[in-house]
Amino acid sequence: AGMAKLRDIEQHTQGKFKSAVIDITYPLDWGREGVEAKLASLCAQAVDAIKGGANILIISDRAVSATQVAIPALLALSAIHQHLVREGLRTTAGLVVETGTAREVHHFAVLAGYGAEAVHPYLAMETLADMHKDMSGDLSPEKAIYNYVKAIGKGLSKIMSKMGVSTYMSYCGAQLFEA
Repeated sequence: AGMAKLRDIEQHTQGKFKSAVIDITYPLDWGREGVEAKLASLCAQAVDAIKGGANILIISDRAVSATQVAIPALLALSAIHQHLVREGLRTTAGLVVETGTAREVHHFAVLAGYGAEAVHPYLAMETLADMHKDMSGDLSPEKAIYNYVKAIGKGLSKIMSKMGVSTYMSYCGAQLFEA
């Protein structure tokens, strides 16, 4: 529901905000060269979207299928973030990552560190909603997802506090990582 609102944010904010979806999938038959070709076009798409008035970019791998392969969300996010910084456009748009690959706290922390203002882990949420019926007690799908989001939030707070960072926005794009 939240992502649907974000996609249609222009209607909800009388045009103050406008989102654009950047699809990070490409045809399987492009082969190995597909990643580089797609990364270059993603950066151009991001700039075009911002110049077209978008101030929220949704970097999405939802179109993944048997014939469409996704660039890893972190690679796509990092490429777009760095490109927008170089172009002087990074502060004009928020980056939201919609990915099936984010599952554990570390995944969210790294995406945040490379510029994601928000992450929508649709596959994790759909999995929890599907699993709830096999769990004991009266846990609703909504409560299972709420508990998951809360746990991820607590994990992020713990990581950020260990890094000496007090707000998510200070952590966002900071690239505070060592190999």
